[in-house]
Amino acid sequence: MKKMHSKIIMCLVLLLLMPATFAQQQAEVMPLSDQSLILSITAVGDALVMVGERGHVLKSDDEGKSWRQIEAVPVNIALTKVVSVNNHLWAVGHDAAIIHSADAGETWQLQFYDAEREVPFLSAYFKDENNGFVIGAYGTILTTSDAGKNWQEGLIDEELDYHLNDIAPGPDGQLYIAAEAGYFFRSFDQGETWEAIELPYMGSMFGVAMAANEVVLFGLRGNVLTSSDQGDTWHELNAPEPNNIFGSTALKDDQLLLVGANGARLVYQNQKLTNFKGSDSGDDYADAIKIGQRIILVGEAGVKSQPIEQ
Repeated sequence: MKKMHSKIIMCLVLLLLMPATFAQQQAEVMPLSDQSLILSITAVGDALVMVGERGHVLKSDDEGKSWRQIEAVPVNIALTKVVSVNNHLWAVGHDAAIIHSADAGETWQLQFYDAEREVPFLSAYFKDENNGFVIGAYGTILTTSDAGKNWQEGLIDEELDYHLNDIAPGPDGQLYIAAEAGYFFRSFDQGETWEAIELPYMGSMFGVAMAANEVVLFGLRGNVLTSSDQGDTWHELNAPEPNNIFGSTALKDDQLLLVGANGARLVYQNQKLTNFKGSDSGDDYADAIKIGQRIILVGEAGVKSQPIEQ
């Protein structure tokens, strides 16, 4: 069962596609949806919103103590990422689906959908309420300048059709993308052009984040790469255990919590990885967010909360 749950979470990068016949049906409101597979979480104002399997969107107005499933979500396929800007949210997922909320996650509309291409979208980033990017399998990248009313479709590289797993901004407007097969992409012109960088580790990187001015990549078998020169050179780290790392959240400006398979929770700071203090359930985690002095963890068993121990 543990191996099966790990494979489910790796739908972020391994194309475990839901059947297209279920496309564009509304997500079913289900009991215990906060204990089902959750893949991404974000803050919107004072609330939290998380997304996961079968089009589930859940919202908390009390810092994660309780959750309610949002009704009338327009898709029932796996949603892999949710991002927010002010009161706007975008969630992306399988069947090349993009859904949008303009009211902090209370109601949602379908903005983009194309099941026939059999491409899952895996991550998104919005600079502001109008300008954003969605990335996914086979080098797919979409851009919008009108809040998602229209999307321009493209490929990040005409020759490199690797899956694009995560996107994050740098401190000075750079954009960074974690990809598979030892590739990393960067843009210094707001996504107009992209440069492919070969990494010292040839496996997949599932996520990218910033720790102060460092770019931090994390992925397969606990591999972590850091760069202080925007990806020109890299420092390689290995987690204490070779567990896949899927998500992250900032603990401090220069400190990240990395989470992943088999209960992996690692703290990255100053070229070092240490184990996060606290009990370990052994669950697979896909994402996390820091709220006050607690960490909200999401993954195979839904949502859990854990205090930050000093």
